[in-house]
Amino acid sequence: MCAFRNCTACIRAMAWQAAVHETQADNVMTSAILDDLVETGGYEPCETETFETHLSHVLLAGDRAIKLKKPVKLAFVDFSTLEKRHSACLAELEANRKMGSSLYLDVLPVTQAAGGKHVLDGGGETVDWVVVMKRFDSAKRFDSLVEAGALDPALAWRTADRIVDMHAGLEPVTTAGHAADYRKVIRDLRQTEADGAARDGLSIGEPSPFDLLDTELAHVDPLIEQRRRAGKVRRTHGDLHLRNLCLYEGEVTPFDCLEFDERLATTDVLYDLAFLLMDLLQAGLPEAANRVMNRYWDGAQEDEAALALLPFFMALRASVRMAVAVEGGALAEADRYRRLALTLLKRRKPVFVAIGGLSGTGKSTVAAALAPDLPGAAGARLLRSDVLRKRGQGTPEAGRADREAYAPEQRAKVYRQLAGHAEEALTAGCSVLADATFQEAAAREALASVSVAPLQAFWLETSLATRLERVSNRRGDASDADEAVARQQEEPGQLEPEWRRIDAGRTVDKIAADIARRLGGTADT
Repeated sequence: MCAFRNCTACIRAMAWQAAVHETQADNVMTSAILDDLVETGGYEPCETETFETHLSHVLLAGDRAIKLKKPVKLAFVDFSTLEKRHSACLAELEANRKMGSSLYLDVLPVTQAAGGKHVLDGGGETVDWVVVMKRFDSAKRFDSLVEAGALDPALAWRTADRIVDMHAGLEPVTTAGHAADYRKVIRDLRQTEADGAARDGLSIGEPSPFDLLDTELAHVDPLIEQRRRAGKVRRTHGDLHLRNLCLYEGEVTPFDCLEFDERLATTDVLYDLAFLLMDLLQAGLPEAANRVMNRYWDGAQEDEAALALLPFFMALRASVRMAVAVEGGALAEADRYRRLALTLLKRRKPVFVAIGGLSGTGKSTVAAALAPDLPGAAGARLLRSDVLRKRGQGTPEAGRADREAYAPEQRAKVYRQLAGHAEEALTAGCSVLADATFQEAAAREALASVSVAPLQAFWLETSLATRLERVSNRRGDASDADEAVARQQEEPGQLEPEWRRIDAGRTVDKIAADIARRLGGTADT
């Protein structure tokens, strides 16, 4: 049986594995409760909608969503008694509130009045319990936003910021998240896939990712244990994918976290993040995945060495979906996740790229366009001198750094830090895109000192008029350079042969395509 039955696809496909203990009386009671709540709208008569998941009935009434758990007993969850459903409702409320979700309002009893009608929180005997939530527009759920093409770069950044804040508010747990736990997940997934295929006489696609997952786990085992001891294991959301995120009142809001098994939800925060990154890749949004990854790394100030975990964590998430799809007989879907898992586990040599140039040449925009297609589970790690500078001062990315941050000794320090971060990320197997002016020879020399991968450096150049126009149009960027700074800057002297000059007076797509071509096929742009 699959150890991670928390995703929506799992819930749909897994019922065959365990008997569902729903008595006729249970079914009659549940139907009667639903009929009465539909009639009353829960609180007052209104237009209602109902839908069903594998574990719950959901009533949408006015501005509320009312979730009634089914009286089922499965191998992975037991809602068969009133007391157990009550406990599950309370656990769902508490767990989601800990994730900072503003959607969860209360747990209320369903009572039966003297006339036999079922009402919320009325007089009479308590016959069941419900979770009451704020209702949100389904068009604002992230999978719907993806379909509508509305998950733009700004929203990707806001999502990463929200996850950083969520994880930061969770208490470390040192008794879970061992490498052995992931080893068991792989073992269970292998069995789940085999059982599903045998039951339906299906031919499992080849090759399987499970042997590769075992190999990769052996490689990252020490890092997993190191992070566990460092407090990176927490009781996380556990089911952080596109269908469990929405925009509510303009805010990125997680919901429907895994509430029925603390063990499954207690894991490395990066395994939590990996579900969303994997989901974005599967949805054909590598740009969004790269933005979320980089923003999270900067916001959480994650060690660059932890990038080594992403191929394993993301491939494991994809393999969960793959095994469950086989279990449900959805072979085409299974093959898509299999291919993704295998791609994530395929080792590609990381590349080290520097994008330099005076302010307004478009360095950051070009770097962001290149990053998703460079080797790395979620693309390249973007290292900006402007971000590192402000991190060192404790200044928000969009705030202004103190003047002292631009003193020669501080500038030199930032470039040494950038080189150190690049060394770590490359050692972890992730490509690096270094983004800075690199005007000073010392800055360029700091990059050249990185020994893990050969540096491929590009110098963007364009007219002063173009640079001034671009600088004046910046909003919310980490760079503090204004028009006055741009006017004062001068092109450095000899750059060749180490740095290749690029005409930056063109569109971003053309500049990125030019650099990708010169990289010799390491990018797919």
